[in-house]
Amino acid sequence: MIRHLRILSLCVPLALAACVSNQSAPEFGDKMDIKRASQDNVTLAIEYLKQGDRNTAMAKVQKAIEQDPSNANAYTAEALIYNADGEQDKARDAFKTAMRKSPDDPEVQNDYATFLCQTGKPKDSLDYFLKAANNAHYSTPDSAYSNAGLCALLIPDPALAEQYFRKALTLNPRLPEPMAQLAQMAYSQKKYLTARAFIERYNELVPSSRPDVLLLGVNNERALGNQQGAADYAKQLLRLYPASQQAQELDQAVPRG
Repeated sequence: MIRHLRILSLCVPLALAACVSNQSAPEFGDKMDIKRASQDNVTLAIEYLKQGDRNTAMAKVQKAIEQDPSNANAYTAEALIYNADGEQDKARDAFKTAMRKSPDDPEVQNDYATFLCQTGKPKDSLDYFLKAANNAHYSTPDSAYSNAGLCALLIPDPALAEQYFRKALTLNPRLPEPMAQLAQMAYSQKKYLTARAFIERYNELVPSSRPDVLLLGVNNERALGNQQGAADYAKQLLRLYPASQQAQELDQAVPRG
C-alpha cells in the first residue's frame, strides 16, 4: 500500500531541510542588524542540526532568541532541536511560542502541523495544514493539502484524504505525491483504469518512479489482464530497485479483491 508518510516540505529533523520564514517587517539601523544577526544564527542552528550537532544548534538558537525575542523562526528551530532529542513536550511548547510570535506565518503553521502528524496527532494537524494552505502568503498551498491528505490517511479517514489530494492536484496538476496516493485508492476500489491513469501521470513526472508505485503498477496491470504491462513494470522495478522490499514481494504480487 502507498500509505507510508511522505510529507512534503518538512523541517529538520523530520527531513533535514531548513524551514524558516522569510517574512519580516522592514527595520532600520542597529535594530535591523540585530534582527539579521538573529536570523543568521537560526540558519546556523539548522545547519548544525543537519550535521547532528544538537548542542551547538541549541546554543545558536538561544543566541538568536536573545538577539531578537520576536523571531518566530528561532522558536521553530528550537522546537525541531527538542524534537530531535525526543523532548516532544518542550518541542510543542516552542512551536506554540513561535505561533504566538507570528500567528499568521504559514511556514510555522505547516511545521507545527507536521510535528503533530508525526507525533501521533494526525487529526489535530489538519487545522494547521489548512490554515497554511489558505494563507495568501504561503507559496506552496498544494503541498499543504497533500500533507493534510497524508495525515488524514493516518486518522484514518480515506474519504477526507482523497478530498485533500484532489485539491492539491487542482492547485498543482504536476504534484507527484497525490497522484501516487490516488492511484492506490483507485486500485483499492477496483477502479483499475483510474489507477492506471494516475500511475502513468506519476511516472511521467518522476521517470525513476519509486518502488511502491512500480509494484502498484504490476498489480494494477495484472488486475486489468495486461500481463505485458505488468512484466514491464516488474522489469523496471528490478532494474531500478533490486534490493527493495517491493522487489522481494514481486513474486507474491497478485491483484487484490
